Amino acid sequence: MASANKTAGANKSEAESSQTTADRILDAAEQLFAERGFAGTAVRDIAASVGLNPASLYNHFPGKQELYEAVLDRGLRPIIELLAELSRSDWSPARDEMAIDRIVDTLTEKPYLARLLHHEALTGGENLTRIVGRYVEPLYSQGLEALTRSPAVEGWEPEEFPLVVISMHNLLLGYFSIVPLLERVLGSDPLAPDAVKNLKRFLRKVTERMIGGGNSSK
Repeated sequence: MASANKTAGANKSEAESSQTTADRILDAAEQLFAERGFAGTAVRDIAASVGLNPASLYNHFPGKQELYEAVLDRGLRPIIELLAELSRSDWSPARDEMAIDRIVDTLTEKPYLARLLHHEALTGGENLTRIVGRYVEPLYSQGLEALTRSPAVEGWEPEEFPLVVISMHNLLLGYFSIVPLLERVLGSDPLAPDAVKNLKRFLRKVTERMIGGGNSSK
């Protein structure tokens, strides 16, 4: 029995260690892909940044393309699922506040994700078509559906709906994509807890004015 418990404990420890290593690889890959783009990032550089050799990294991810997609999926899939949930629910101030908080928290936890997306968009990288089809189009269509369930929809012309959704996406992603610039301009860390709290409050106010969001006094 003791032997079985020891084996189970060892297996659990190995699983936790493997998960931790995979997360470290994803964190490093997210940063390097954001800074250099897909084409400019080598697997050996990602491996070296987490103290691995390329062969060890391949134990976790089959190749660079799969690693790139895992980085995107880790950051964007929760947001897509959240917006899908919103698009199926009735509007309420609490609903929009919750959505803002969760999206900002995700982008704060994955600080290079927005920069990665903007790098790909600005350079017209080889993965742009795949990113648009798999992530951007669902985000856009679900955001559009959520807007149509908001009482503020009556304040916009139908041809303006896409601009409203795009503007909200730009507000959310734009802040995180220029963090290094903001740090120099503001003289403080834009991702510090107080800064993130202020960002959430600001976004609630903007959302309230644009699409009938939550109570801006919070």
